[in-house]
Amino acid sequence: MAQPRSKAQLAKTALKLALLKYNPIGMETKLIVAGSALAIVIILIFTAGIFSMFSSPDDGSSGNGIGVGTGPASVSPEVTQYRDAISNELAKYDMEGQTELLLALMMQESGGKGNDPMQASESKCGSIGCITNPDESIQYGVKHFVSVFERAGKDIKLTLQSYNFGSGFIDYVLANGGSYTKELAISFSQLQYKKLAHTGIYKCHRPSAIEHHACYGDIEYVDAVLKYLPSAVGGNSMKLTEGLSSPVDRDLAINSRYGYRNIGGGLDHHDGLDLKCDASISINAAFDGTIVYAGTSSGAPGYGNFITIQHEATVFTTYAHLSKIQISNGATVKSGQPIGMCGNSGRSTGPHLHFEIKTQQWGGYLDPTSYLF
Repeated sequence: MAQPRSKAQLAKTALKLALLKYNPIGMETKLIVAGSALAIVIILIFTAGIFSMFSSPDDGSSGNGIGVGTGPASVSPEVTQYRDAISNELAKYDMEGQTELLLALMMQESGGKGNDPMQASESKCGSIGCITNPDESIQYGVKHFVSVFERAGKDIKLTLQSYNFGSGFIDYVLANGGSYTKELAISFSQLQYKKLAHTGIYKCHRPSAIEHHACYGDIEYVDAVLKYLPSAVGGNSMKLTEGLSSPVDRDLAINSRYGYRNIGGGLDHHDGLDLKCDASISINAAFDGTIVYAGTSSGAPGYGNFITIQHEATVFTTYAHLSKIQISNGATVKSGQPIGMCGNSGRSTGPHLHFEIKTQQWGGYLDPTSYLF
């Protein structure tokens, strides 16, 4: 079937027909007809442009380059209760398309708890604690987000990191290439921490922050927010199943699944799978790769003894709560090779393996279930 032609193509056809029709007439008539047809083409193109401007409002909800799919954010009930309030506030800026992103942001900021669930006091009055109710928090949190979003050129990742760091990060990025990268987030945090470490206000809360001496703000903030959105890691395109070995030397059985759970301290996101094993069970590399971490970390005390393997540029697995580590940093391992022993180290209530699949060493968590079962 022939494809429908655009208005511009139809106008060009009309021009050709007009010239053929008036061929017996002089050149002057041809020029008049051609000029009239050209004017029609210009008017049609201009009208189409105006129509597209009004029919396709840009709220940043598509084409953001972060691989976020459609569907609701995976957030706690405490956050979900604010969905309508956030959507209504965003509607004032014609940005309802960012509702799920703002829910994910709130989840990272507070889990929906407290009087300032969007942690927006500093954006309102420059200090913590001046906002005393959730409605006000959402009002100023959304206002701050929209302001940063516009300044960041509607770059979602730059917007998120600047919500955490402050808008000074936007200027820093614009002066260093113009686009958000994790490396720029780290270097900005390092610079700011160096200036402010003497105040004692800032502490390293993540292993990656300790590793890089980047303790101003949260250098993992972008991934921490996006993990609550569907397909926030580029459509879950990672393929580990082929050539995958069981990480435990026994039949696989799940003690605790990936996702939200409450084990007595409130609702919390479990970033991996807990697999059943005991102290006699060997822990194996799930795939070929290189050991990028083997030991314990003060930034991740709950893991106890753990190992992280890099398999590809954006494919990592982590094995935690080990009783014994049998491999060293930098070593190359094969799929199925023993790397440690099942244990109960760190924050654990009994022997098991906490197993993670992710797109970064310290973030970008995926549900391992679909790769193992």
